[in-house]
Amino acid sequence: MLRIKRGFTLIELLVVVLIIGILASIAIPQYFKVVEKARVAEAMSTIAAIKSAQERFLARGGNYTSDFTKLDIMYPKMTANNITVKFYSVAVAAGDCSSGPCYKLTVKRHANKSTVAARYGTYSLSVNVPDKPEVGIAGCPGGGENCAELID
Repeated sequence: MLRIKRGFTLIELLVVVLIIGILASIAIPQYFKVVEKARVAEAMSTIAAIKSAQERFLARGGNYTSDFTKLDIMYPKMTANNITVKFYSVAVAAGDCSSGPCYKLTVKRHANKSTVAARYGTYSLSVNVPDKPEVGIAGCPGGGENCAELID
């Protein structure tokens, strides 16, 4: 009577582990990129809210303000010149514009009970409104090209 052996050989198991390792080495960096892009969306949302509030303030008073408390927005950890949200701190300052009134927002990534992927580091975003209304990377310890992929 023939006895049929069932199971996997050691080589087959090693090949499966190798394939899983290769897939993980490709997927994990992409995962961190997707997570960080979602966190950048929080920063962009905060920037958009501040821009809208600043435009309303400009319409009422003829100038922008560098005091968040004068705007018609509310955040739990908001002071006169800083808003702290879950993953970012937003600071406002008077801008340097030749075209008229302006302001500058600087959004700095911070690690609050979470880690920041080493690929990005604790980067900063900056926008000078209205002269340069596009959000740009102000600083990226992990390398500027790495952070640039977050705001594409």
